[in-house]
Amino acid sequence: MRGELILILMLLLACPAWADHNAGKVGPYNISFDMNTTPDYKVVVEMPSQGTTADGVAFTRYNLSIEKDNSDYFAWLILTEYERPMIANITANAEIVAIALQGAGADQPKFYQPLIDGQPGVLGSFRFQSETKGVQLGQQVANQASQQAQIVVAASYSPDGRVMEEGSYRGRLNFRIISTFPWEVTRDLLYTLHIDVPAELLNSSLNSST
Repeated sequence: MRGELILILMLLLACPAWADHNAGKVGPYNISFDMNTTPDYKVVVEMPSQGTTADGVAFTRYNLSIEKDNSDYFAWLILTEYERPMIANITANAEIVAIALQGAGADQPKFYQPLIDGQPGVLGSFRFQSETKGVQLGQQVANQASQQAQIVVAASYSPDGRVMEEGSYRGRLNFRIISTFPWEVTRDLLYTLHIDVPAELLNSSLNSST
């Protein structure tokens, strides 16, 4: 059964609920996915936040969380838009995934290179052991996963990634997720995930210098 998501905006901002097929707007982006599970879960969308990378590149970040009622299952989704194209190759995505899993308490995670939304990405996983301790954001993920010794999954890819004229693979967008849902649920989410990239952003990526 396909779930129906309820969109809850922070700070009491009014916004329509997501429609069927788990689709809705996150900032200027349309995101859709199907978790292929019962509808007893909700999506919470936080207000966008802004920041600057260590290299001085400004970005806007959109955070979502998916919570299942009466359970400890949790997924955290992050869509980041940078002011200019960033390196988005397998190595860059693997580093993002490794940091996320290490923060959740992973010792020796396994890594894979699937296509996500038709783009090259990296997926990592590890089976959480109850005695392992997480840190920072990972502490929340770790606490939830430890109760059932389940698999923790993290993934990263660039929805607008492409090979630039000079040969590097770059994108202005990065999407990442860390999930403690059962593997079948996380798998279906990633398999059906789609982010509509506005044409103007694609064009700006092509025209931006590195």
